[in-house]
Amino acid sequence: MEDRAVAVLGRVESVPSGLPWRVIFPDAEHLGATSYLRELAASDCSPLTVRSYAFDLLRWFRFLHERLIGWERAERVDVRAFVEHLRETPNPQRLRRDPDRPPPGSVNAVTGKAELSGKYAPRTINHQLSVLFGFYDHACTANLGPLVNPVPAQRARHGGRPHAHHNPMEDFTIFRRANYRQKTPRPVWRAIPDDAAAALFNALRSHRDRALVSFYLSSGVRASELLGMRHGDLDAGRYTITVTSKGSRTRETVPASVDSFVWLALYLAEQPPMEPGGPVWWTRRSQPAPLNYHAMRAVLRRANASLGANWSLHDFRHTAAARMLADPAFTLVDVQTVLRHASVTTTQIYTQPRLEDLIGKVLEHYARPKIDVATIEPGYDAAAVRELLGLPN
Repeated sequence: MEDRAVAVLGRVESVPSGLPWRVIFPDAEHLGATSYLRELAASDCSPLTVRSYAFDLLRWFRFLHERLIGWERAERVDVRAFVEHLRETPNPQRLRRDPDRPPPGSVNAVTGKAELSGKYAPRTINHQLSVLFGFYDHACTANLGPLVNPVPAQRARHGGRPHAHHNPMEDFTIFRRANYRQKTPRPVWRAIPDDAAAALFNALRSHRDRALVSFYLSSGVRASELLGMRHGDLDAGRYTITVTSKGSRTRETVPASVDSFVWLALYLAEQPPMEPGGPVWWTRRSQPAPLNYHAMRAVLRRANASLGANWSLHDFRHTAAARMLADPAFTLVDVQTVLRHASVTTTQIYTQPRLEDLIGKVLEHYARPKIDVATIEPGYDAAAVRELLGLPN
């Protein structure tokens, strides 16, 4: 467990203009971090990415401060110790839990999904290492203090760097996992079964929540994309919505179901638009505010609690993809276009069979009666019959 004094040392502050986020450590702006974050912002990284990198740097600075090491003098052994620290230390985000919720790592009996682990996930550790590698690479180039990057770089088995230009005349290069990089589980997807989705829908408390879930299940948009919609983004005549894609931040039109617009009309009849062109989704408090991601998670958490489930907002996107792929009218490229995946390889994840589907097929296979194979009557010459029918001996 991190020391309490160390855990609160430093902070990440938002800035109204210029660089959106800055690292304050221990009690002044960290110039090295600011220089790196400016590079990210100038490279058209989103403010949320800059914020994420700032917190990763703050975590590293806190760790080095506890070891009485300046960030400029960090060595490879310090990176190794940091990874060991993250592997064993509880994630503070996992400690802020409702005491009535199941413990981390337990499997939900309704959904079959495991609760998030109480420690840092392998992907979180790998992301932390990627941030530190980029930070020290920038610091060495800008001559900010360190002479060598202490974070091991990922290299090909026979030299070269990852993501370099590929010669089409050569085989694709296989890159080995760099030192301290964690093994990550294979990406899996989990759609909500139709009966479970119906039960979840019935557990919702308002037309607003029903409209939101209906849009999630029919359009496959990401949680934050739907919550960021404004009234000018709705086209009830074409049954489409316009969202700002999370990765590219471009405005893209996505089709949705007729039922979604019916629930939306019921919601707007109860709560008319607050302002022209303003946000579509608002809280239901006495002082309404735009509905954000955390408030939507609370909506789903209440519905899950009534069912004993642990479905997530991203499961709605998986469910929409699974339903489209199950329809013969949809091709894989059609689903890729609706989900706005940059590569069809990402969409192919949804074509992988799920364990629950395979269980049913295996049980059906063994329950099927055995079919007797046709044989040659003993009274006939087997070799002559096979020769007559052209069958192999």
